[in-house]
Amino acid sequence: MPASNPAIARHLLRRDDAFPRRAEALGFGFHSPDEREYWARDACYALTPEAIDALDTAAREANAMIAEAVDRVVHRGDYRAFGFTDRLAALVEASYQAREPSLYGRFDFRLAPDGSIKLFEFNAETPAALLEAAVVQLAWFEETPPGPTTRPGTDQWNAIDDALVARWPRLGLPPHIHFAAEHERTDEVAQVAYLMATARAAGHAAAFIPVEDISWQAETGFVTPDGTPLAACFKLYPWDWLDAEEGGRLLPLGGTRWIEPARRMLHANKAILVTLWEMFPGHPLLLPASLDRAAIDGPAIGKPALGLEGHGMRVEGVANDPSTEIAEGLPSSPTIWQKWAPLPGHATPQGDAFPVMGVWIVGDEPCGLGIREGEELVTTLEDRFVPHVVL
Repeated sequence: MPASNPAIARHLLRRDDAFPRRAEALGFGFHSPDEREYWARDACYALTPEAIDALDTAAREANAMIAEAVDRVVHRGDYRAFGFTDRLAALVEASYQAREPSLYGRFDFRLAPDGSIKLFEFNAETPAALLEAAVVQLAWFEETPPGPTTRPGTDQWNAIDDALVARWPRLGLPPHIHFAAEHERTDEVAQVAYLMATARAAGHAAAFIPVEDISWQAETGFVTPDGTPLAACFKLYPWDWLDAEEGGRLLPLGGTRWIEPARRMLHANKAILVTLWEMFPGHPLLLPASLDRAAIDGPAIGKPALGLEGHGMRVEGVANDPSTEIAEGLPSSPTIWQKWAPLPGHATPQGDAFPVMGVWIVGDEPCGLGIREGEELVTTLEDRFVPHVVL
């Protein structure tokens, strides 16, 4: 019998330096930060339909298990492993009890060529690389003529944009939504601008505000510089960062509807991996996780409970240490240990590349895939975004 295709394979393509410049019209002005090629101009990943189905199923199953794990954590009322202040814990519980709906999230999975899948974590509060996944790689797929050296495959798993537009009306938000990000982060401002476009397509009015310009009035709560109340605000800025700032004490007092809601801190926190393993030990999607390093046999990776996008990782028990630095200003938090499952390498002319599968979920529906690859085994925001196709 002929050998079956691997679930995922990296394809070397004819280099296209023009596409990133064309994609600037889509808001993708950060394709070459610091003269580094963030967009892969000469490659794509090809997945089988079976692999896409498996990732969809994995995201649905992981989402359901995490929801059960969150229920257990709230019922216990013990947030020490999560690194929450008392104020954050109270915000989480209030948001949980109010059943505040969420917009989106991104699961990070390990996908092996044999099709096996493992969950690394769930970026449920401030997931990055949305514009690239939802818009830029779809434009690449539609603009690039098919061919073995240009663009293989016949499809792409990408219904993210439609899902976002359909999701906004289900959140029960007021007609006008503000969108906040750090104004110096061009990638985050671009992502927020894209989300504003999806909200407008859903019928909302939308306006941008730099997160540092949000202020407080005793009579109305959180406001813009001209005194307009923030009735609803999407923020691409972590809750724990807000809590640590001078105005953090005001968070419980304002009447703003925040997206993502505070309860999503539980979903996104690395400590939820420990609860998952307690509840579903041996589940094929999960890797052993614990607060106790000694409880993990063999190599393990230590993740800050409040860590973001690969920063502050510490790997023990391997010959070459692929640990990463802690980002400046990152709040300290407990270390969560997870069994080390290195990403499978894919050969490139420069050496192996290690891709992580970012499966996007809007509401409770998986709707697309974004892939980032690096030359190291721990993926960070500095690594390349590589478009994908379905064979």
